[in-house]
Amino acid sequence: MKAIKFIYIIDSSSLIDLRIHYPIDIFRGIWNNFETLIRKRSLISSIEVLNEITRRDDELTNWGNQHGNIFKPINFSCTEKVKEILTEFPQLADINKITPDADPFIIALALERDPQKTLIPTDIKKVVLTQEKYKENKINIPFVCQSYGIECINLLELFRKERWEF
Repeated sequence: MKAIKFIYIIDSSSLIDLRIHYPIDIFRGIWNNFETLIRKRSLISSIEVLNEITRRDDELTNWGNQHGNIFKPINFSCTEKVKEILTEFPQLADINKITPDADPFIIALALERDPQKTLIPTDIKKVVLTQEKYKENKINIPFVCQSYGIECINLLELFRKERWEF
């Protein structure tokens, strides 16, 4: 029987909500649990998310800079996936912005195959973590994830999925 490893791909909205609703200095347990996910290589994001969260000079910027290894660089495969996503869902990104939207890069990470091999046969399931809510007629991360069959959850659903108790 294969083990299932979850890899959570975190969006800027979830990191920003963490900073606002669960400040590092008060909710240390939550942030320690995220540290555990990072150590297990179960939490990743796009470099575009780091670019979004470091626009402000705050504790989230410091946290992001300290955990730069979770923010994956844009490679050829990711670029090709982003092109596919934006061809099908052009409203997902604002082409008039100076800096790219991270949203298509988050979804591209979820669609990329994981080249990692393990000694124990493992099924890897990528889950997108965002605070955006699914709306039937709104092209956003949950809408696009649903069309690709990618599980998309919010912070509280992550807490439950990982069985975190505080």
